[in-house]
Amino acid sequence: MPELLTTTQLSRRFGGTAVVLPIDLSLEQGDILGLLGPNGAGKSTILRMLSGDLAPSGGTINICGEDLLERPIQAKQFIGYLPERPPLHRDQTVDEFLWDCAHLHGLNRNQAQEARTQTKRRCGLEQTGRRLIGRLSKGYQQRLGLAQAIIHNPRVIILDEPTDGLDPAQIRQVRELIQELAQYRGVILSSHILPEIEASCNRVTILQQGKPVYNGEITPPDQTCYRVALDQEQALQEITALSAVAAAEQLHTDSYRITLKTGCQPSDLAQQIVAMGWGLVELKAERINLEQLFIQATTGGSS
Repeated sequence: MPELLTTTQLSRRFGGTAVVLPIDLSLEQGDILGLLGPNGAGKSTILRMLSGDLAPSGGTINICGEDLLERPIQAKQFIGYLPERPPLHRDQTVDEFLWDCAHLHGLNRNQAQEARTQTKRRCGLEQTGRRLIGRLSKGYQQRLGLAQAIIHNPRVIILDEPTDGLDPAQIRQVRELIQELAQYRGVILSSHILPEIEASCNRVTILQQGKPVYNGEITPPDQTCYRVALDQEQALQEITALSAVAAAEQLHTDSYRITLKTGCQPSDLAQQIVAMGWGLVELKAERINLEQLFIQATTGGSS
């Protein structure tokens, strides 16, 4: 399947400070790629570069076969972008604003009318057409920001904190819309909220201080961790010193979650624990979740 978006060694500096270190990203049809990291990790800067709103300091961006830096007009026709602060005109009505957005994207009169009607339905804005944007609640303004990003039916949709300001029911509706859109497109969304990424995305890039520390599936198929209970508490550094252990975190006084090094088996771990005389009570496999993946990627496994 052809890639909708690729970056090669994409980076950004502000003055002498590196805000985004070289990163390679890819997006295919059906993908929902999450950018995850704490505030200040570089998520919004990356999205601004991908949308053409901010020039990178280095690297390349290719959108549907077009070089965003060399042919920005051609590349941007494939992009829908919702920035962290939706670009709304507060003195316009919802209908006026969406009509202008449709025309700015090159839709003719009939196309614009149909696109506006369909987009309002998708985003739950059917009853707001004649209302001034400045009088809408934050939640409805966020929906309108999403509407302007998708009104021209782009192939690549870039969303920065798309559920910010929405109530739980609205968040669920936006998640369903993102899943629907991704069937025939690719979506990139950022968040600092783990459950939001976990509920919406099939892949994730975890950032820390502008550096990609993980890029892959949310639940790696080759990563299983093990819950280990011992007779008595052992220092975490003693656990991580075992040759079979790649990472560990302490769950309770005498309970740990352990990830094995590549090539090691749970029997290797059991033998090493027994050899240390720690009293192995339980060794149970469990699938790694996004929180555990995030901890391992950003702290090396210690919480």
